Amino acid sequence: MKKILFILIVSIPLICFFSCKKSAAAHPFPGKFITETGILFDLRADSSTLIQYDDSSSYEGTWRAYNQGDTLKYATIEFAGYFNYYYLRNGKLYRNEHNMKRQAFGEEIEYQD
Repeated sequence: MKKILFILIVSIPLICFFSCKKSAAAHPFPGKFITETGILFDLRADSSTLIQYDDSSSYEGTWRAYNQGDTLKYATIEFAGYFNYYYLRNGKLYRNEHNMKRQAFGEEIEYQD
């Protein structure tokens, strides 16, 4: 009986620990993630970013986080000098602010860390 109780006490926290995965929607903005189409983004803590495409081309830029009210938290990612080229919100990447606010046509992302 003690052996079964010990196994349960040890195994339940381990199962919870390994099954609790942080979703992309709950992930803070900095980190490495990949889109459904295979574009790799590396958003660094110093607000710089590296975007790598399938054909091995890459682009260095910046990103910026925004907090409008209690519910609208998002980040913009620069590309080719255009500071609002990508929008990142709730685990999805959008191409314009209108779609981001409506949460339409977003591309799913998966954080690597």
